[in-house]
This record gives sequence, C-alpha cells and structure tokens, in this order.
Amino acid sequence: MNRRLLTLGLASALLPGCVSSQGELASLAGQRLSMSRGIAWAKHSSDLPVYDPQRETAILQTMMAEGRRQGADPDTVRRFFAAEMEASRRVQWAWIEAWRKDLAAPPEHPPSDLSAYLRPQLDEINQRQIHAMARGAHPLSIDQLSEIGARFLPKN
Repeated sequence: MNRRLLTLGLASALLPGCVSSQGELASLAGQRLSMSRGIAWAKHSSDLPVYDPQRETAILQTMMAEGRRQGADPDTVRRFFAAEMEASRRVQWAWIEAWRKDLAAPPEHPPSDLSAYLRPQLDEINQRQIHAMARGAHPLSIDQLSEIGARFLPKN
C-alpha cells in the first residue's frame, strides 16, 4: 500500500479528530481500492461478473439513504460511490485480464468469500466514508479515485 495512504489510515485509526475528514476519505478510498484484486480473484474464480448493475444500484440506494440519515447530501454520496465502484471495476478488470493472458500470476491462496468476508469489510469502509462526507469531506472525483486505484493495478 502507498506509504502516504498507510500513514493516513493509521493516523485516522489511532488519532481520531487529528486527521481531516478529507484525509480520512482519501485513506478509506485507498483501503477500498486495495481490496479490488481480492474481489477480482473471488469473482473470477466463481465466474461472477465484475459489473452487476442491479447490485450497484441497490448499494447506491442504500448509501444515499445512509448519507441522508447522517446528514450528507444523498446526490453527493451517490456520485462518490458510483465513481469509487467504477475505479474498483477498472482495477478488477485489469487483474482478470492479466490472469487470462498469463501476464500476472493469480494469488496462491483460495479466493476469499465475497459475502462472508469481503463485503462486510466493504460495508464498514462505506459507513466510514459516509461519516467523513457528513463531516464535510468533499467526494473524490473519478480521476482522483482512478489515480489511487492505479497503485493497485498489475505490474507488467
């Protein structure tokens, strides 16, 4: 993980209130996008699609409702999470393509369970991101999220 993101993540965990809501949101986005390879491995191993529009729509509706509950603008929350999911899909597709073309070795471990292991972690990160936005963090753009996600792409 990028040293800057790791530092922000540790600081936000250890020193609540000392890291800005904006820094926390960026750190959480890095944590979320760092999970994309494992998510890709789980989906690829189970022949699940990377893009599931019905699932993403349901997630966005849930996030908007939670944003409203926490005092964040629902449309802002929707735009942020839609961009974050797009950035994650880009990383996932890159890994799957690399595995298919033998440009990268697949993980040596069995895939993690999406429902029991990965999605609960994502849900917790999502909640913390909404909380950061409710405290005033501005949503990151697709360009910013893609830049963060690029750190987790396969290296050729």
